[in-house]
Amino acid sequence: MIQVRHMILGEGRPKICVPLVSPSFDELEKECAALESCRPDMLEWRVDYLLNKEDFSAVSDLDRAYRIIRSHFPDTPLLTTLRTKSQGGVHKTPSGDYASLISLILSSHWADIIDIEYGHETMDTKILMARARAQKIPTLMSYHKFKRALSEMEIVDTLENMKSFRPDILKIAVMPKTPLDTAALMNAAARVGELFPDTPIITIGMGPLGVLTRVAGNNLGAPLTFAAGKEASAPGQLTVEEARTLLGILYK
Repeated sequence: MIQVRHMILGEGRPKICVPLVSPSFDELEKECAALESCRPDMLEWRVDYLLNKEDFSAVSDLDRAYRIIRSHFPDTPLLTTLRTKSQGGVHKTPSGDYASLISLILSSHWADIIDIEYGHETMDTKILMARARAQKIPTLMSYHKFKRALSEMEIVDTLENMKSFRPDILKIAVMPKTPLDTAALMNAAARVGELFPDTPIITIGMGPLGVLTRVAGNNLGAPLTFAAGKEASAPGQLTVEEARTLLGILYK
């Protein structure tokens, strides 16, 4: 379990996180206003969408966007994510730029939780993890595999390797092609959950075969489910209303 502001992840009903995917300030303002009535448990600010803005200036533009988000959601836990192209993002961010932007987000405290991608240079990742700890900002380490499903052992091994960096939350998303792929993902979540009982484990099956993984609950890879607000940020996301309805039925 981990507490972020008033929210405790891994306890009680699984939490709903809505990605913010606007590429401009005006659209972000409208997106936040439209989401207020949804009352999400958490927001994910997808910074990579804003990086495509013409004449992007990291310090001023990210500060302005953060202020817009907080004007609508002053106390909602915020997961800040810079998703690179190879991991499913919308902006081709070189490794050096990735590290410097994550460092800027950390030093500016534009995150309650920071997403740090697994798969970058080991030393760069260690430095970013250390900087997050120094700023007392919890880390969610993520890995996305869009091309194929992973076997149960591949998922377990990957999550164990990720855990060696000492993140607070683990997240892996793959693309199941068969029902067995989906079962392997949930089995892996249960196995890794036994290995690391104090670490929330998020295992997502993208696409139609993975929908069940998004509402599987705290012990089967879904203490946090990502649900679409303005638009889905990954294949197979439920809407906030759908996720809340299903979680309400399954976890009374």
